Amino acid sequence: MDETPHLVASRVCGDCIVCCKVPSIDDPLLTKPAGELCRNCSGAGCTIYTARPQTCRDFHCQWRYLDLLDENWRPDRSGVLISTKTLDDGQHGENGVHGKAAMVMVVFGDHAVVFDDGFARLVAISIDRGVEVVLSLPYGAGLRAHETALRPFVAEAVASGSLAEVKAGIRAAYDSIWTGGAT
Repeated sequence: MDETPHLVASRVCGDCIVCCKVPSIDDPLLTKPAGELCRNCSGAGCTIYTARPQTCRDFHCQWRYLDLLDENWRPDRSGVLISTKTLDDGQHGENGVHGKAAMVMVVFGDHAVVFDDGFARLVAISIDRGVEVVLSLPYGAGLRAHETALRPFVAEAVASGSLAEVKAGIRAAYDSIWTGGAT
């Protein structure tokens, strides 16, 4: 069985350039800090698209992969860039997740999206499927984002099936980031 993720056929980036700005890129051919527009982005697209580095060729946000996300989840519309990363030992206070893939929800737009039902449903579905979910809140261009794993905050609520409790857990995680409880 082929377990390679496939892009959702009907999805294209269009005029979304969020991946050209929000994440940091550390590649020998292209380095840029998080929150700063790539020097090769015109603001409407990549000026070196056909010759872009492999790092850029290989990257697709999770909106391109996850068919359960509708058009409103496109990063430039939602204010959330969903990507993946592998967690290191002790990262986000989790035990036993070294090497485990996590879905990272980088909220670069209006933070109110974090408290929406749709955001909570996506977190609940992911946690219920055994996916680690990390809430990431960038502080500004070139600055390291503050992050926290959501499972400790929402696992019981997901198990009980209470969306209101999932939202309360996400609120607690969000608040922990701003009060210094995130890692």
